[in-house]
Amino acid sequence: MKSAITSITSTVALWAIYAISASAIVLPHMDKRIVGGFDLPDNSAPYAVFLTFTKNQQSFICGGTLISPNHIVTAAHCVFDSTQQLYTIDEVKVGYGDDSISKQSLVSPSKITAHPGYVTSTVGAHGLNDIAIIEVAGFDPAHAPLYVPVYNGAIPAGQQLVALGWGNTVSNNDPKSQPDELKGANVWVGDVEGCKTFAPEYESSDGPLICTLNKYSPGHSTCKGDSGTGVMISVNNNVYLAGIVSEGGRLKDPTCGTADGYSLFTHVAAQFDFISSVTGFGADFFTQGISAPQPANGARKFWRY
Repeated sequence: MKSAITSITSTVALWAIYAISASAIVLPHMDKRIVGGFDLPDNSAPYAVFLTFTKNQQSFICGGTLISPNHIVTAAHCVFDSTQQLYTIDEVKVGYGDDSISKQSLVSPSKITAHPGYVTSTVGAHGLNDIAIIEVAGFDPAHAPLYVPVYNGAIPAGQQLVALGWGNTVSNNDPKSQPDELKGANVWVGDVEGCKTFAPEYESSDGPLICTLNKYSPGHSTCKGDSGTGVMISVNNNVYLAGIVSEGGRLKDPTCGTADGYSLFTHVAAQFDFISSVTGFGADFFTQGISAPQPANGARKFWRY
């Protein structure tokens, strides 16, 4: 995968996501299995889905986030196979209904749409337009996931986010380290100068990309398999989807969690034109009519998860 997830070490307060609003609970410990991440309370992110892509007896995993009763946003690079062909709906399974992969219900999508401006050979493209929408005709009512609103406010440097994922939990990309449970970790939006080191076109996280830098919490990051999963923001005790895990690593190699590494996330609110063209819903639907307040400028805030 191409991205980063961070965790904080001491005086840490984690926050609990419950679909639309967040209620605080305290976790008894932090789990180190996601390269510095932590376990989530059971089923506290019911909008997160696990995606499996299988072709020619080879399987790949990503994550996604439900933003309507039937639409999942994920990374565009997830929905293309090794020959740069779009996966067919028969080659994709959506796992939902539980944070534990082994307990999830499965459904096939009815439609997959990648952003038309996404370039499949993304080396050097820094994840621009790295977004796709997977449509599901329906979920089992007994286990139906909930959808989460999209954040459309400012995302200043220094803002804390929480990234989610089922990806590898050690820094060397060992596939045996993939967890069964959804993990989370804290990340911080980087300064423009630092982010330009990795993406020269980056101007701010209010544009098409959200950038976080590992130097704020070295040793902790997302890893292979986290692509497409959501990065969340909490404002006034409400939880929103801010971005999609797109790419990350470092300048010299893709090792996860190094202090000189970075992450880029597709900024979901910057893609409302594409999302609306596919789903038929306007931006007000996805924000639930809420004009999201701006978080404190540059503040490092600690939430309870």
